Amino acid sequence: MASARKTARFGAAIAAAVVAALTLTACAAGAPAESSDSNGEPVEGGDLVVAVRSEPPQLNPLVDQVGGAHVLSPVVDSLVWDNGDGTYGTWLATEWEASDDARVYTFTLRDDVTFHDGTPFDAEAVKANFDYVADPANKSTGSVAKLGPVAEVLDEYTVRITLEQPESSFLTLIAAPYFGIVSPKQLLEDPDSLASTVVGTGPFVFDEWVKGQSLTYVRNDDYNWGPEGTHEGAAYLDKITYRFLPEDQTRYNALVTGEADVVDYIAPEYAKDVKADEKYGSDEFPLPGVGFTLHLNTRTAPFDDVTVRQALLHGLDREAIVSSATFGAYPVQEYLAMTTPDFKKDLENVIDFDADASADLLDEAGWTGTDDEGYRTKDGERLSTVIPYADNDQLAQRTLEQVQIDGKALGFEIVLQPVPAADFAQRLYNGDYGIMPSFQSEATGMQLWRLYGGDNVSDGSTIGSNASFLSDPELDGILAQARASADPVARADFYGQAQELLPELAPSIPLYSRARVVAWQPNVNGITWDYAWPQPYLFDAWKN
Repeated sequence: MASARKTARFGAAIAAAVVAALTLTACAAGAPAESSDSNGEPVEGGDLVVAVRSEPPQLNPLVDQVGGAHVLSPVVDSLVWDNGDGTYGTWLATEWEASDDARVYTFTLRDDVTFHDGTPFDAEAVKANFDYVADPANKSTGSVAKLGPVAEVLDEYTVRITLEQPESSFLTLIAAPYFGIVSPKQLLEDPDSLASTVVGTGPFVFDEWVKGQSLTYVRNDDYNWGPEGTHEGAAYLDKITYRFLPEDQTRYNALVTGEADVVDYIAPEYAKDVKADEKYGSDEFPLPGVGFTLHLNTRTAPFDDVTVRQALLHGLDREAIVSSATFGAYPVQEYLAMTTPDFKKDLENVIDFDADASADLLDEAGWTGTDDEGYRTKDGERLSTVIPYADNDQLAQRTLEQVQIDGKALGFEIVLQPVPAADFAQRLYNGDYGIMPSFQSEATGMQLWRLYGGDNVSDGSTIGSNASFLSDPELDGILAQARASADPVARADFYGQAQELLPELAPSIPLYSRARVVAWQPNVNGITWDYAWPQPYLFDAWKN
């Protein structure tokens, strides 16, 4: 098979296309960008308290691809670093090759890295991680598992990964902390321990997890293999403690009182004041991927009828809903956020609000009756659906309450059902809902495949990320061509075709892109961004 040699800056040819789509408010794309209020030379020592809004259900990055990613980056490293502009920097891998058909990736690894348990990092360790993810018994929820990776050790520090299906965004996927490399000893000898601890190669070592309160890491003094663009040697900080503060106001108060050094996800109602206050350092990242979206369950009534789906898509006043719920802080999005590579710019705001057209569509679908509460009916049945949502997500609750009001105006009953956050993800796999609200951030257009590809539908026993259960041959064909396209222009064209088709299929209702606002105390410096999974990266952080 022909193979195109790539340097450590693999993907430079697509940089221009991605930069055009990716706009950062305060950080330039490329190597990790330091916070702008750095006060002199870095100081070693000190403890950093970071307030975050959610606690992970477990600490296994290879299984839990969402809940734990925001607190696992200090303890695990990835093979490559995503610069955020379509290029990649070295990390645990020093160079790599990719085949022309985007199916075979060969990595040359560092030979001086050790896991926290003393196990050497080598090709066998990388193979163990890919084998673990590829094993259906481990129920990995991530994109890499869907690709059917087969790892082959070529020599002690060279490993080849062959994918079951092409994926031109593979490097972005494995750069994220949810594919951080875990000790093969832990994976093979004690995999159950990953529920409560994790052994990686990162700049910090797991110390303590107090459930419901905090997660603590301490410095790995032997660390000397940070990603390209970061400092040499070990981390500056002695310790990082993540404190779980799900209430938006409580998290904001932790910044004001000084209880926290860094606060992640400043809620939109506080973001404007924080950004305007010169006392604090802050940064904002408009998250790429698929923002807050209402996925319509196409397997069950009433959303098995595309006419009903289109009626709700055009019957919700998305501009008003988003403005009210986010206090005007977040923009309305289409099927991809505007900052996502391969976003089709000329589709921005083409999903128009038209209540009259929506009413006509519901009439066409046969929902012409009206009950004594003003809801539409057909054959004596009320037009109704249920939306579960995580009971600790205040922004989701505000948004859905506005959706419920708009639904009532259409004669569509929308029942809101708060559920414990720990149980929320399971609803995705069993399809026990009419509408599933979700937020997905990933710096690649392949999110469209994850969320709307027919081969990502869960059957109740397998893990699937297609919450609408959509299976459309035309869309699947377009997405397959996009994922196999190493040429950035061709890939963007195919993903553009998918974005044009999705409003016709109406498997979901996109609402808004989130901006991740992070703020820190004046004595905190060196906050950087991990672009693969847009979040603060703390290896370069220090306090004075």
